[in-house]
Amino acid sequence: MKTLNGLPEPLSAPGDKRRRRLYSSSLGLACIDAAAVVVSWFLVVSLFGRVWGGEFFLLLPMLIIGQLALGYLLSLYRNRYELGSDHELRNQGMAAAVLFTGAALAGVVPEYREDIPWLLLALLFAQALMVFTRQLIRVVRQLRLVPVSGEPVVIVGAGDLGASLVSQMMADPLSPYRPVAIVDDDPTKVRQLIHGVPVRGTTRSIAEVVASSGADGVIVGIADAPAKVFASLVQRLDSEQIWVRAVPSPLDMLSSDVGIADIRDLDVTDLIGRPAAEPESEQISQLVEGRTVLVTGAGGSIGSELCRIISRHGPRRLIMLDRDESELHSLCMSLEGRALMDSPDLVLADIRDLQALDQVFAELKPDIVVHAAALKHLPMLESYPAEGWKTNVHGSLNVLKAAQKHGVGRFVNISTDKAANPSSELGRSKFVAERFTAHFAAATGLPYVSVRFGNVLGSRGSVLISFADQIRRGGPLTVTHPDVTRFFMTIPEACLLVLRAAALGGSGQTQVLDMGEPVRIVDLAKRLMAVAGRTCPIVYTGLRAGEKMNEELFSPEELGRTSENGVSWTVDVPPLDPEAVPDPTASLEAIRNSYLIAVDAAGTPQTAAAAADGHGDTGPREPAAVSEALPDIDLDRGAEALGLTAQGRA
Repeated sequence: MKTLNGLPEPLSAPGDKRRRRLYSSSLGLACIDAAAVVVSWFLVVSLFGRVWGGEFFLLLPMLIIGQLALGYLLSLYRNRYELGSDHELRNQGMAAAVLFTGAALAGVVPEYREDIPWLLLALLFAQALMVFTRQLIRVVRQLRLVPVSGEPVVIVGAGDLGASLVSQMMADPLSPYRPVAIVDDDPTKVRQLIHGVPVRGTTRSIAEVVASSGADGVIVGIADAPAKVFASLVQRLDSEQIWVRAVPSPLDMLSSDVGIADIRDLDVTDLIGRPAAEPESEQISQLVEGRTVLVTGAGGSIGSELCRIISRHGPRRLIMLDRDESELHSLCMSLEGRALMDSPDLVLADIRDLQALDQVFAELKPDIVVHAAALKHLPMLESYPAEGWKTNVHGSLNVLKAAQKHGVGRFVNISTDKAANPSSELGRSKFVAERFTAHFAAATGLPYVSVRFGNVLGSRGSVLISFADQIRRGGPLTVTHPDVTRFFMTIPEACLLVLRAAALGGSGQTQVLDMGEPVRIVDLAKRLMAVAGRTCPIVYTGLRAGEKMNEELFSPEELGRTSENGVSWTVDVPPLDPEAVPDPTASLEAIRNSYLIAVDAAGTPQTAAAAADGHGDTGPREPAAVSEALPDIDLDRGAEALGLTAQGRA
């Protein structure tokens, strides 16, 4: 269509149609209210047989004008409030109150005084008719929006978030979900109707509610719901048939990845099924305050957390050594809020380089060394055993040699539960490192100790991180075997044990944390899916070379150990002379033969007892004397010396 000057007629703005619809809606509400006043007026006249004079009929236009004017001023006709909402009802009541007051004041006029009660009754009828009309329109609109094709779901939580969730689903005809029931642990809410959906029980009866309502899944509508809620739901529901999902918190909605927050922020104690030990204690300050502490592998998951804890307890210097400059950069940023990389406390060195280590120890003269650097991925070391030999065996030996040469007073070697009755290259290499530590402990007479613990949740490459990434991708989750189990602990727990060993460990001992009962990997995968609010298929890939079905904490000859503090066990490993092992460039055959001697020979009680210089496996050795250069710590106080009590949510 063209205008008079021959140019095309301008297109209407996108909002013009909606604006016209709003104007027509507002005009319609105004007409409804005006009609309600008129109808109510004549309803009173017809019901009570009132005959009013002409002067009284002059008030009818005034009432209509008053209603429309007040309604406009209070935004009843300006589309500010949702039709039939409580906000609109509140302002409608304010308009009615003003009209009632004005009508009552009209009673001062003698001609109107007798008929004022009937006039007020007409206004009351008019307001009731306005409210009824609005609610009727709202109900009709909502019936047109109810989803009919979405998956039937049960909502957990009848609070504000759950009610809002139900309201949004019921107001969207294209909603993928259709709420059919609600469960809530508040008994006062049972049998209530929330936006037309009944509250039919508590979480204990979730399975029965799901079955009776024909729901396909469960949605948790609780803000920041603890992991135990999801774990409880997973236990009560058939995860193969019923999915469980979560509503993200408002803060999560602001992020780009809503599915799983930073995995280290999860309360993983509910995933591993036991309380976590408290990661800090006042006595750590007694250990590190005023002393130079060197941490190898400082950029790793364990090493970086150790550095963060140690830095809060007043060390004279904290030396952070790693061969990965990017990890040192990240660690520096997390500790100092800047990453200029110009601090002399950041050391770029490889533990395979004995000359570089010797120079670092000579210049910095550490009092305490925490050796966290290692290769730790079992399948990779099965494929490249020579790398594990160079790093875990000879790299650890290099750090021990430098510590002995330069008078380090305390040394802590971080080991793994795979060193117990080892069946893999990783386990064998770490067990040899434990034996080396015992040798240098005997040679120096100082508290050189090893720390043995299980899988660390949240560390780089851990199963939790792998599962989280697979869940983000939509699955499948890969598990080696449906019955495989592992011991788990949190990063703070691991660091706690390391510092505990540094403070309390006896010379040459290996300390093993009581990590509770082992956890089935498939159960961990299901619990994590519940926490993430997503369901993915699980694929079983089979055990890999060197893997055990069930990990062990002790070798067979170590099973007689007992715990004196209720937190960990003490294990005596036989010392191993470094001269008895081949050099770092040894052939694979020489490495295997060395492992055969160093690991299998140590597994016989007779050899272990002889190598341990007369100490049998019937009980732990007495701790060696503590260096006079270090603070006096009562080793007999056990875990209480560091305030180590198992704390956390059950």
